[in-house]
Amino acid sequence: MDPTLLVLAATALGILIGVGTTLAIVGARAAGVRRAKEMRPELPEVATAILDEVDTFAVVLDSALAPVYVNPVARQERHLSDDELMDTEFLARVRRVMSSGIPDTHDPDPSDPSDTVRIHIVRLQQRFVVILAEDMGEEQRVNAMRRDFIANVSHELKTPIAAIGLLSEAVQEAADEPVLVRDFAKSLVKESRRLGELSRDIIQLSEAQSTLRPEDRESVSLIDLVRAEVETHRAFAEQHRVDLVITADNSKDRDAVILGRPASLSSAVANLLSNAIRHSPEGGRVGVGMAREKNRFVVTVTDQGEGIPSEHLPRIFERFYRVDGARTRVDGGTGLGLSIARHTMRAHGGDVDVWSQQGVGSSFTLTFPLQLENDPTKSAKRVKKAKRAFKTAVRANEAARTIPPVPTEPDHEKGPQ
Repeated sequence: MDPTLLVLAATALGILIGVGTTLAIVGARAAGVRRAKEMRPELPEVATAILDEVDTFAVVLDSALAPVYVNPVARQERHLSDDELMDTEFLARVRRVMSSGIPDTHDPDPSDPSDTVRIHIVRLQQRFVVILAEDMGEEQRVNAMRRDFIANVSHELKTPIAAIGLLSEAVQEAADEPVLVRDFAKSLVKESRRLGELSRDIIQLSEAQSTLRPEDRESVSLIDLVRAEVETHRAFAEQHRVDLVITADNSKDRDAVILGRPASLSSAVANLLSNAIRHSPEGGRVGVGMAREKNRFVVTVTDQGEGIPSEHLPRIFERFYRVDGARTRVDGGTGLGLSIARHTMRAHGGDVDVWSQQGVGSSFTLTFPLQLENDPTKSAKRVKKAKRAFKTAVRANEAARTIPPVPTEPDHEKGPQ
């Protein structure tokens, strides 16, 4: 046989063997990939993309109940620990969802303070389970506060309403006795006024707790606002035989301006003034001080009353909290004034603090934040500085136009520009 033909035949046979081997290897790899996908399929990209963006704890388990995906929220906030994920009872719930496809949801128990996480287990395709967890602790706290507030409001409203009803019946029965009718009428006026004040304070508290929107903000002169409230309360102070004294450095404080809701800020100051007057002894004095401290304006209302026991100080800003409930109700307080003041101040970026000593008196301090742009002195300085910079730039520009440009040699080291 011709040697050339032998060489060609051997070459062709080698090529065929190589192609066959290559095809066998590629086929084996493809079959392996198919078997791997059947045994452990890949997570859909759309599912992981969605879970990456949601603001909820999310973990994906495969058919072997091994975690194969954890979203960013789950990495930062461990609403479920590793021990909880591997708990026997929890894994049994996951298996039921995996086999049945029926979602499983656990809602927190309101009576158990430690149970605050809502867990939702959902099957994803046939071989994956998604575990979603959300901490409901803050929502439970808000709901509890709402329930307490509704219960307190109902209790506070029930007393004057019941009193008005009884007094009305008494007036009707004593129609032939003018003296009794006058006495009952006075009580009716008192209870109706109390009901009106309670309704007003509830509305003010709701407004103070609402978000302060930009369209609600107005430019408010704090010193004018405080002086106006002091003048409004002078008649009330005279009724209680209390002297109202105001101190302020007008030269420093006249430019104290804040952007806010004027009616709410007035209510905060008014509540402190009325409380101070109401709790001051006859012949006592209530001092109102105003001062500017850097970028804040401070208003201090000080009385010479009996003071507040130290054990009550942490709670006096709570709604409907009274140090002496019986005496406060007689004096006409609703128990909402300090809560309104605190919510109002915090909504405006400030706060209210208290100092008190029994037998000495109490001092409440309102702190208002001031914005730099509201300071005309600093604004004038910035304007002058800008004018000087502008004039300097103009002079430099004119000088540059009169000086001919100096030719420079190209820098060969930097190469072509």
